[in-house]
Amino acid sequence: MLNHVWNKRLSGVLGAIILALSSLGRKILNSLTTFIVTRNLGHVGKKVKIYRGIYYQNPSQIFFGNNVHISQKAFFSCETDAGKLEICDDVTLTENCRIDFSGGVKIGKNSLISKNVIIETHDHECDPKSEPMSRALVIGENVWIGMNSIILSHVERIGDDAIISAGVVVTKEVPDNCIVAGIPAKIIQSKMTSL
Repeated sequence: MLNHVWNKRLSGVLGAIILALSSLGRKILNSLTTFIVTRNLGHVGKKVKIYRGIYYQNPSQIFFGNNVHISQKAFFSCETDAGKLEICDDVTLTENCRIDFSGGVKIGKNSLISKNVIIETHDHECDPKSEPMSRALVIGENVWIGMNSIILSHVERIGDDAIISAGVVVTKEVPDNCIVAGIPAKIIQSKMTSL
């Protein structure tokens, strides 16, 4: 345990103390964030962890299942009153995820959303001040979305057991059991076939 903060030399004791205190401070802030935010959302299951730096709109339209982990700087926005965000059991969102749930987003059980992922469910015509055109998105179970990926508003479904490679721009539906990569995303492999 001490290997995380101390180099086992006398000269490193001060640095180890500072790192240990900093880590303790982060844990306290994260616990406080979880306590405050979970009491403001529509529904929150058991064993939910929400780290500091979260931003959200329309809290009554956000629903978390059990064992959900939301890392720091998560951003949940909505441009309509009808949008709903549902994150099912055992889902993890890592750092700096941005989810627009204007059209509605459901993330299935056991899914992992890696850092810096952007999910959009609305668009505008040529005039950015026009009424938002929204579309619901369902992300299946056991989905892994790689870091820096973008899912655009025309996507209505990402199938169960799909893998979205890092840095991908998803512009259309992703079937079950597929791996997609590229810009725009294309199926590079069905997990049903062997490598």
